[in-house]
Amino acid sequence: MSEGKDNKEEMNKGKPQDETSTPAGEPVEAGDSGSAEDALAELERDRNDLLSRLQRLSADYLNYQKRVQRDIDSAREFANEQLIKELLPVLDDMERALEAGRANHAADDPVLAGMQLMHDKALATLGRYGLKAIEAKGKPFDPAVHQAIMMQPTADLPPQTVLAEATRGYQLRGRTIRPAGVVVAVAPQNAPAGDEDK
Repeated sequence: MSEGKDNKEEMNKGKPQDETSTPAGEPVEAGDSGSAEDALAELERDRNDLLSRLQRLSADYLNYQKRVQRDIDSAREFANEQLIKELLPVLDDMERALEAGRANHAADDPVLAGMQLMHDKALATLGRYGLKAIEAKGKPFDPAVHQAIMMQPTADLPPQTVLAEATRGYQLRGRTIRPAGVVVAVAPQNAPAGDEDK
């Protein structure tokens, strides 16, 4: 019996195997190759889906890292904002004292000169931390940096021009932390309609 088996195996060695047969020489049903292709296609779809999800997750993580870094940089940049806001009324008081001093004392008064020196030094120190006064008088009204507290009719300046500054405004590193309180020019009521457009 073993001789017959050996002869069969030798005969099979010389014959090329059929594509639809298994290594043992057993025929494979046509449906099995189709299901193998379907399984392979499904695996490829799963792989592509996982790769796509991984790429999206990676992009989200990179965006998150950038956002956190921006928040950290912004927090560092504006860490002193609250303290500087608390000091602004002190600067206002110093300016009012200087105005009163100029009205009641000679320009060469040493007390007045000392007050001016302290005010300038305070502004310079806060300036090193990014504080900058907003220029208002004579400028066009800008709601981003000005707050209108009064409208005044005038024919001397174009409408929407800042006539006077009631309270000084300040920016910290380009961000308005207190808008300037201003008086804004408007066209006089008795002006002809054609003049308002000019």
